[in-house]
Parts: sequence; C-alpha cells; structure tokens
Amino acid sequence: MTRLFCNLIGLAALLAATVGSNVAGATGAEASKVPASARSVSTFAAEKALTEWSLSFSGVFVARDEIAVGTSLEDQRIATVEVEVGDHVVAGQVLLTLETEKLDNQLRETEGQVARAKAALAQQEASLKQAQANLNRAQLLRASETITEQGYDERVAAVAIAQQGAAAERAEHAQAEARYAEAQRERARAVVLAPAAGVVSERQARAGALAGSDPLVRLIRGGVIELAAEVPESELPLVEAKQAARVVLPNGNVVHGRVRWISPKIDRETRLGIAQIALESDTPLFPGTFGRAEIVIAKREAMVIAESALFYGALPNDSSVFTVKDNRVIKQTVKIGLRKNGEVEILAGLNVGDRVVAKAAASLRAGDIVRAIDISTSSESDRK
Repeated sequence: MTRLFCNLIGLAALLAATVGSNVAGATGAEASKVPASARSVSTFAAEKALTEWSLSFSGVFVARDEIAVGTSLEDQRIATVEVEVGDHVVAGQVLLTLETEKLDNQLRETEGQVARAKAALAQQEASLKQAQANLNRAQLLRASETITEQGYDERVAAVAIAQQGAAAERAEHAQAEARYAEAQRERARAVVLAPAAGVVSERQARAGALAGSDPLVRLIRGGVIELAAEVPESELPLVEAKQAARVVLPNGNVVHGRVRWISPKIDRETRLGIAQIALESDTPLFPGTFGRAEIVIAKREAMVIAESALFYGALPNDSSVFTVKDNRVIKQTVKIGLRKNGEVEILAGLNVGDRVVAKAAASLRAGDIVRAIDISTSSESDRK
C-alpha cells in the first residue's frame, strides 16, 4: 500500500514537470519577440471623425443700422414730439413737428408770386398773339403794296419784342413756381417722419427748443441688434463671413447666428478687429450690453490626435509621430492643421488604423522594440 502511494506521487511529479517545461517553452517564444527589458508605451488607433473647431470672443451688442433723423430747418422751434425712447415706429410715422407760422407765410407769399407771374405771362402771350396777327395782315397788305416798308418793319419788330417779353414772363413764372415748390417742401419738412420702421434708441428733441444741426431722433432700423465680437489680429484670418456662431446673451441663453461681415481694419491700440454677428433670435436686446460668441471656424471629417503624440524637430513645420508595428517603433513625418484643446489635426502622414504612441518621449528612437498597450481614443462628441 505504501509502495503504491509512492508510485502515485512520483507520477504526479512527472506530469507537473512536463506541463512546466511546456509553459516555459511558450514563455520563451514570446520573450524572443518582446524582451523583458522592452519599455511599455501607450498607443491608440488613428481614426477620422466629424470634427468642429471654434474660437471664443467677447463683444458688445450693437444696432445693425442706426438712422439719425434730423431736419434742415435749423431756425425753427420744435412744436411737438410724438415718440419716446423704446417706441416701435413704422415708416412714415410722425416723429415730431416744428412751428409752421413762418413757413405758412412763405408758402402764401410764393403762391401769390406764382399767380402774379401767371397773369403777367398770360398778358404777354396775348400781346404776342396780337402782334403776330398784325404782322400777318401786314404781309397781305405788303403783297398788294398798300403798306409801306417802314410800317411792315414796325410790325415785324413788334412781334420780336412780344416774343422776348413772353419768354421773360415764362422764365419768371417758372421761377415763381420753383419758389412755391421749395416753400411747399420746407413746409413739409416741418413734419419729421420716420424714414423706416424701427425702434427709437435716442430722443434729443424737446418741445420749444430750436432744431439744430444735430440729430433729433435716432432709430434702430427694424430693431435689429447684432454682436460686434472683438477678434485678436492673430486669429482674424481664421474668421470668415457666413461662419456659424453660438452667442451667449446677457440672460445666459444661447442663440445661433452667423458672421455677417468682418472689419477691414484693426484698432491700432488694442490690436483687435471686429466680426459682426447676425443673430437668429427675436429676443429683445439692448445695445451696449456685453455678450460672448463662439465662432465655428471649421467643421469637417478629420484625423485628430493628442498633441502629446507629436515630436517636433529643429526646423519649422518639422513634426512627426511615433507609430508601432510588429512591436517596433517607426517615426513618421506628418503635416499638421488646426489645433483645439490639446488636440491637433493631421493633414498628411498617417493612415487610418495606424497605432500611434500617445506620448512621444525624447528617449524613444525609431527601431526600438516596445511593448504596446492600447488605450481608448477620444469619442467624436469629445471633439465638438
């Protein structure tokens, strides 16, 4: 019995030794591929995804188009003011009226001048008609030689004088009508109308005051308010008209908009340019309040990697990454594009599926044998 037990123990030991030798052989095969001394590196797969790049700027809400309304009648007193700041007006609505006594007198005076000039013209035309009739009779008498040459010449001269007199009266009548038309326009200017629909933003007019050269009322055309975003000169080339934008309103709400135009000049002191953003919102806004805009400068299918994976050379634009294939490090030169939150766009030099070393250490060299440890890549939502 004791001998049988010893035999069983010996058989178990033999089996254990056989299994151990097989495991040791497998481990040795793997070790021949990746030595135990090989360093471990984290890698991720290069992928393409829909990516959005944006820049954030602060700014001030301003009127898209502010109309300064005044009058040329600077010596007239303001009789009434019909609007207040904040009122919505329509095109042609009365904003204010001026005193009209003097203008009414001028209108009546020029109207009388027109009447007198019209009467004088009618009288002169009648004289011309009579002189022409006398000349016609003289021509008949001249044919029968019953009128002297002097008498005929007198009638010819009378017609010429009557024609000149009629021309002068026509000119006088035209001048009188022009003065009357100007008086009518001056009288019409005494009632100041809104040139377009909008919101009253300023009201300088006061009843009883003289109308001067300064605007009496200012209107925001259509009540349209935009954001004037202040863009640093280094980032201004990235901003273009029609780019989408998200704008934070003073109350914290976010509305969408688009860049309408970009200022062609930069402030010499602040080194800032202006990007005017049209808003897609009916929310009442107040010019002069502050806001913030996030302008989408690009949105496309792109390959984006962590900037820590880049290795920079001594020359400008000399950028590369380390990739791993068959546990061996390969150095690949890449062309980079836009940057965003620690990530950079790769325009050329990488293919989808390449295993990229997540952190390019200075001690890493092309040809090194490494142990690659895959890590998860950023999701598409993280890039937006």
